[in-house]
This record gives sequence, C-alpha cells and structure tokens, in this order.
Amino acid sequence: MSQYGRSIKIFLSDGSPIGLRHVEIANWSGQALACPRSRFSELGDWEESQRPGVYFLFEKASADENNLAYIGESENVFRRLADHDRKKEFWNEVIIFTSKDENLTKGHIKYLEARLAEITKGADRYQLQNSVTPTKSNLPRSDSAAMEEFIDNIRIILGSLGHRILEATSSEAKVAVIPDNKKSLLDYELFFDIHKL
Repeated sequence: MSQYGRSIKIFLSDGSPIGLRHVEIANWSGQALACPRSRFSELGDWEESQRPGVYFLFEKASADENNLAYIGESENVFRRLADHDRKKEFWNEVIIFTSKDENLTKGHIKYLEARLAEITKGADRYQLQNSVTPTKSNLPRSDSAAMEEFIDNIRIILGSLGHRILEATSSEAKVAVIPDNKKSLLDYELFFDIHKL
C-alpha cells in the first residue's frame, strides 16, 4: 500500500451520508457510486452507472461478522444490477466502480472481478454469494499493473465507506498476485495493513 496520503472526495447527492454518494480519489481515473437498495432506481439517472465496471452487492449485518457480499462485472453495470434487483434478495447496498475516461475494457473488468473475489476470499471478512468463481482474463503486463493499482484504490474507497472486505482479518494473511500470462509477468504481493476498530 502507498506510504503517501490520499485525498478522497465524496459527493452526497442529497446531503445524506447514507444516500447516493459519488466518490473520487485525486488523480485517479476511476470513480465509485454507492447506493442503498432503497434508492436503487436513482442510479439510472447517473451516466457513470451505465459504463463498464465492477460492483459489490452488500448485506452488512455487523462490523465484522456474518456479512454477505456478491462481486460482479458488466459492460453496463446499471442494466446488470436491475436484474439483481429482481432476482437477488440478500443485499441492501451496492457500490459500483467505473472509469471516468471510459478506458475499462471487458478484459479489464473480468480481471478486476476475479482478483477482487480472490482477495475477498483471502481476507475472510465477508461470505461471498457468487455461485461461480470468476475467471481472470489474460492481460498484457502494463494492463495487469494498472488494474492492480485500480484495486488498491477500490480497497481505499470501500474501507472509507465502511466495508473492509478487502482487508485481511489477521496480520499473517496475505494474497499473492500471480498473473495468468504464459510467462510470469511481475511478482506482486499485497500485504494488508490491519486497522483494529
């Protein structure tokens, strides 16, 4: 994780900290939309929700235990979420991650989905509701590195919004990043800082 500070901007669409929120990190091309399920229809008014991206469905039962989550990807996130609104009962909040510059491809979002699911399982804070393990796309070295940076910012935003889903529960837990390219790309290891409540 970065040793430097980060500046996060959270826009409260109706002035409420539990309403629809748009989240940005300074000098990052990504963005997030967080929305309670009770306000889901309002997401359709946000063009940012209709781009390619990844998303988390959450049911947060408590600070640390028995929390449920689903991780997905779509080339039109809002359209996919509308299907989940009809068919998945458990969730009460959604957080979407898309790009401001519209440069996320299908390969990028499939990579993100698979890595986020992998990190979530390793962190062991939330029970994933995905019935199928996502398959990671085979990206060029530069794209893999860019997506790992994207994931680091996703983790920061999720933590800032009260979801520590990507942070390990013990100081010994770690998740290794092993790209699927035929030749080994870069060897990464993500170590999670543990911040006790």
